Amino acid sequence: MLSSWTPDESSATLLAEKGWLQGTVVSAVAYGVDVALYFMCFHLLLRQMNRTNYKKHLPLLMYITTTFILSTLFMAALANFTQLAFIQYRDYPGGPNAFENNMFGIPVDNLGNVCGFLTMILSDGLVVWRCMVIYRGCMVPMWIIMLFPGLMFAASIAMGIMWLLQVTTSSPYFSSTNINYTVPYLSLSLALNIIITIVIVLRLLIYRHRISTVLGSSYGTQYTSIAAMIIESAALYSAFSVAFLTLFLLNNPISATFIEALTQVQIIAMLLIVFRVAQGKSWSQDTMSRVMTSRPSVQAIRMGDLGYGLQDGSKTFTGFTGIGTRETYKCSDRDSAEATV
Repeated sequence: MLSSWTPDESSATLLAEKGWLQGTVVSAVAYGVDVALYFMCFHLLLRQMNRTNYKKHLPLLMYITTTFILSTLFMAALANFTQLAFIQYRDYPGGPNAFENNMFGIPVDNLGNVCGFLTMILSDGLVVWRCMVIYRGCMVPMWIIMLFPGLMFAASIAMGIMWLLQVTTSSPYFSSTNINYTVPYLSLSLALNIIITIVIVLRLLIYRHRISTVLGSSYGTQYTSIAAMIIESAALYSAFSVAFLTLFLLNNPISATFIEALTQVQIIAMLLIVFRVAQGKSWSQDTMSRVMTSRPSVQAIRMGDLGYGLQDGSKTFTGFTGIGTRETYKCSDRDSAEATV
């Protein structure tokens, strides 16, 4: 009975419209996560900022605030454009799907395209920077390591500018050419993130192996755990990108769901990295040396059942007698002693 109310459109068109509408909903949910992460990062960075570290924290505050404003404008533009297609101009010939394909150059859609492009540049720049930090100190020169990612980053920006001009202007050059800059632009940006994810994970796995070999598997876990590697490498966005590329190459209309939410998911991955940086848990230039110097011999020297440590400027020896009685001897620098049996 309800089938009589179905629009007179092909099943492929209806599926494309469903994917677009569901993508808007997913993007809105992801934006809610962005809002929560932004205020968590902002609060943590602002609380820790003082005269000695403001040069480190202030750029991060400006970075996340700029990105958050862009993501908000992008979400507002996406919601407004969806409203125009499905409500205000729902009788447009061909339906909302045709409206999306033909009206991509209207001001509200241009706003979303510009904000999405700028957000992608900022997010890609962050993962390139994290790759530089994690590979700092490598035996291979830094310029060799970063040459290929740097070229891909520059190429994605160039393709992004061409794509932006193509979708926002009516220049005869772009209207007469058969080149669609959307595919190379998105492919370069997504490939850049996937490649950097792989190389960062490989680097952290090497560090994890070295640390566990020397100190044991319990040391340095905050830097080399699975969760740390997922966040540091922006693997969330890379996995989302792979899903989108797979559906897009298969010409599946559901790919619209992923591309609509791609910007907000990228911001989530970026804010997770910034949050770890603000917590002091992210990998830095001196992380390896700090982890390697936190050996058990520095914190406590144990020989058999005898332990030794430093606490409050005093020396404490702890041991066990043959009958299992715990004995503690504490000697201060003034040669005072106390014994507990």
